Amino acid sequence: MLRNLSFNKWKQDWDSGDTGRAIFNILPKGTLTPASWSRESILFATGHGPFPSYLYRFRLHHSDISACGEKGDPLHYATSCHMTLSYHFTKPSAENTQLWWKNILSNKLSRINIAKLVSFLTENENLIKQPLDATSSSDSDPDFSPHQDLRLMD
Repeated sequence: MLRNLSFNKWKQDWDSGDTGRAIFNILPKGTLTPASWSRESILFATGHGPFPSYLYRFRLHHSDISACGEKGDPLHYATSCHMTLSYHFTKPSAENTQLWWKNILSNKLSRINIAKLVSFLTENENLIKQPLDATSSSDSDPDFSPHQDLRLMD
């Protein structure tokens, strides 16, 4: 009974919440059965991990741009980055992006390829991120310091 009450409360929050919408669009129905996703699939679906777009959001990198000059998010590395060509999926059209995510993450072979892609990105993180001395873009933070809070005051 308590389990059902807890689950129903969580489901209400899940259905009407603001956070987690990327995953909600892929898995809209909550269940007590865990999804059989690897750590890499979860990182890919949430956009967390070695992606410049994620690292920049938390001021762990100076830019959200990849080494090849495009936004460094999971879709970029999975469909258009020249450094990850051997892991590419077909790039979806704008109107089919949500369906693309759902299909990719519900297919076991695709999730295996995603795991390989995320492992590659993790192992080569310094190669996939735009270097600090690269030509700056509008998304680049000129005052960036990954340890900004640790700097001594003058």
